[in-house]
Amino acid sequence: MLLVLGTLLRSRPRPWTYFEVPALLVNSYEILKNEKLYLKIREKGGIKKFLDYDGIVYLDSGGFQAMRHKFDIDLKILVKIYKTSRADYYFSLDYPSPKAIASDDDVLRTITNYKKLRKSIRDVIPVVHPPYERMLKEFEAYMEYDPPVMAIGGLVPLVRTVKGVPNGRKRAIEMIASIRERFDHSLHIMGLGAPTVIPILKTLRCDSTDSASWRVKAAHGKIMLPNGGERYVSNRTANFGVVKLKEEEMRELEKLDCQILKEFGWEGITNSFEVRALFNAWITLYSNNGEIENDKMNGPFAKLLTYATELMNDFRQ
Repeated sequence: MLLVLGTLLRSRPRPWTYFEVPALLVNSYEILKNEKLYLKIREKGGIKKFLDYDGIVYLDSGGFQAMRHKFDIDLKILVKIYKTSRADYYFSLDYPSPKAIASDDDVLRTITNYKKLRKSIRDVIPVVHPPYERMLKEFEAYMEYDPPVMAIGGLVPLVRTVKGVPNGRKRAIEMIASIRERFDHSLHIMGLGAPTVIPILKTLRCDSTDSASWRVKAAHGKIMLPNGGERYVSNRTANFGVVKLKEEEMRELEKLDCQILKEFGWEGITNSFEVRALFNAWITLYSNNGEIENDKMNGPFAKLLTYATELMNDFRQ
């Protein structure tokens, strides 16, 4: 399964300058809000040359950010950005439903945007969203065009939330499995590339996923563990989510042969956001390649892996 690192265009660190990164996800919203950045990318000849990166690049539409900041994206301007970027894949401009509550207007605009974009952008990827009824409606609309790749978005709140969304994580797994059963081409899952979720997605036979958690966790002073969870390692004061790294966990991490830990040591990880981010990126991509034994997974995710396995076995029967 292809693991894609979500990254900002204008910030550091750049993990691909330290180790191989197979794919990146960048966001059009960052370009839409900064004309100088757009001109720089155009001057360089595309995002890959701007980033000095030669792997696969996915370009997101910025639909979620636009919804969040109440910003309307002009489809013609988005097409201009897509063509200038020279990325490998482009996600269609979608309108996720807040709290997974379906809106007929969001569904219609999402489907219409895909139909319009695909006339100008060859590799545009349609996106389906929860709840289940909306997902099937969007899926059926897209299948008229036989897309080689489809994405599922809007699942992050279900997977993250324990309270307020009854059985949210199971519902997310069920929706992925349902689309996987119906769609025999490449399936991308947006935003669920955490180490604990990767084995579940592999079990569900997903083809790719992305995550920007490597940066977010580092900014909060945390490092990611291969088997799930996170540990606070910064020497700065924190008011929430402080679970300190244990001595035995430290020793286990040292066995992973991580070049970032070797080069910068625990002092570098403790004192530097950039080093923590590089470490987290390496953990995401290389700590165990998503091959985590069920009994070594973090808490509820072990049960979810079992549930995903059972679902896929039922489909095969």
